[in-house]
Amino acid sequence: MKTDSDIAVKNLMDFMVGQTESRFKVKQEGDDSGSYLCVYVERDEQGNRTCDTVPDKFEGWRVVSVTTPHEFIKYVMESRKE
Repeated sequence: MKTDSDIAVKNLMDFMVGQTESRFKVKQEGDDSGSYLCVYVERDEQGNRTCDTVPDKFEGWRVVSVTTPHEFIKYVMESRKE
């Protein structure tokens, strides 16, 4: 059984703190296969991956990992749309 999405996102955020020193973000998303948790993790300034330990499943949720360019989360995902 799946944990409530808000709780699962918070718990996965807490888990990811110990997995990477880079900026990351967890969001609930969905596709043709259903809902899932997506973990976005930024590369470092040199373009190296900074996290190889994202679980495939977490609290009943399918987990998708996306590696983004350095500062992508800050300037694209968290920027205000005007």
